[in-house]
Amino acid sequence: MGELETCLAVLYKRKGKNVLTEAEFQFAVSLDFRWFTPQEAQRLMELAIGRGLLVRADMYLSPSFDYKDIEAPLSFRPSRDVLVGEKEEPSLFARLVGLITSQGGLKKRETVARINRTQERLGVDVEVAALVVASDLGVDISEFIGPVREEVLSR
Repeated sequence: MGELETCLAVLYKRKGKNVLTEAEFQFAVSLDFRWFTPQEAQRLMELAIGRGLLVRADMYLSPSFDYKDIEAPLSFRPSRDVLVGEKEEPSLFARLVGLITSQGGLKKRETVARINRTQERLGVDVEVAALVVASDLGVDISEFIGPVREEVLSR
């Protein structure tokens, strides 16, 4: 896991919640923990959403990964580098959401909501739920089956 994932894990663990509103997220990052300015907290939130690490459902943000397993020292403080947004490949989940929105005819918010419902209903990893949703919509998922299997087995 990278620094952004660690940052999110520490944030949600210290707040003791599985979901936060955008305002709670920004308030915690900027005022509670004093990691960043309010504008930088907004950037952190947008970066995490863009990478598929945070899922926005209605007014709430929740991690798309199991943050409870990520360990960080009590003195953890993210560096400014976390805000840069390296030019890395989007996460597998983000790529699946993009595939579903482009070929399945759903908007991003609808896609993520449907994936979340499927994940809860079936009790599977978020990537597996995304495959189920894509398949239900008639989207070709053959190129993603192997990578999803590897991602799930690596956890």
